[in-house]
Amino acid sequence: MELATAFLVGLGLSLLLTPFGTRMAWATGYLDHPEARKLHTSATALLGGAVVFVSALIAWLVVRQAGWVLPIPVSTPEVPFILAGLFLALGIGLWDDRFGMEPRLKSLLQGLTAVLLICTGHIPDFGMPIALNALFALVSIIALMNAINFLDNMNGIVGGLAAIALAGFALNSWDRGAYSLATAQLAVAGACVGFLRYNFPKAKIFLGDAGSLFLGYCLATSGLLAYDEAPMGWGRAGVIMMLGYPAFDLFFVVITRTRDGRKVYEGGKDHTNHRLASILKCQKTTVLLVWLSGVALCVSGLVALKLNQPLPGLGLLVLWIILFLLAGLRLSSVPYQRPSSPEPPPAASPTP
Repeated sequence: MELATAFLVGLGLSLLLTPFGTRMAWATGYLDHPEARKLHTSATALLGGAVVFVSALIAWLVVRQAGWVLPIPVSTPEVPFILAGLFLALGIGLWDDRFGMEPRLKSLLQGLTAVLLICTGHIPDFGMPIALNALFALVSIIALMNAINFLDNMNGIVGGLAAIALAGFALNSWDRGAYSLATAQLAVAGACVGFLRYNFPKAKIFLGDAGSLFLGYCLATSGLLAYDEAPMGWGRAGVIMMLGYPAFDLFFVVITRTRDGRKVYEGGKDHTNHRLASILKCQKTTVLLVWLSGVALCVSGLVALKLNQPLPGLGLLVLWIILFLLAGLRLSSVPYQRPSSPEPPPAASPTP
């Protein structure tokens, strides 16, 4: 009941607040203008991420204050660090969306959000000395935030994948007794689903960097806590699977752009979903197929986490690695539209 309430409150608030966020974006200049490397052809509002954040935060607070969440079995000193990281991730994105940000500074600030998450004390054991474990966790958090940021290039794809993954993590959190965390994860998932009403298949508003970085941080937090709290064993491979598609797209882009002699952070229509859309000839079908793969990955991950046995954990992980390798080889041969010199954006209209 508590999970359903958090989800529904987040969804309802997002449905109500997104039109207001759209008007605010046009009034304040938070607009994404068309470019050669982008799919949209007209200026579009960029405050979707802020709406999802506010909707989820209010939903979580309402459910907690109403006493609908079961007592938390242990104290949670990590909450202030996680909230600080979420606010920082959102702030980085809001600044970048409006004024732009130099990549090195952006990476540095992302590193600070990762440090805040590491400061919670949840440093997973990767079989290395604790300093290397912390370093590996920090790099993984930054990589996941960038993976979600990179993948936010097609209507609905990040909002849907984030909702699916966070719903899966919420079930895992509830199963291990982390009720408040599960409620927060479902609040964000609900807010993402409400946002999709205005973002898919046609977009009146985008998540922007604020939304993709915020959701990337939510997924990084969920993955770190799930991995750290899971018992030792192959069940931990389930966390990797639940975050599999963003990781697959990141590796694909890094490898193919490096092969082609391009900068990794340079935008372009060469992501896995872009190339898949070239094959399917339909962006909507492409997004639905990516969502379906997200559901399959979450189910596989939850099975591995629950059973914590070598056969389901290692077996499913190897199966997904093989599938992604085959998909990567096929997609790498699909032609893509190479980026051209950007043109100056047109003057924004004062009203939508």
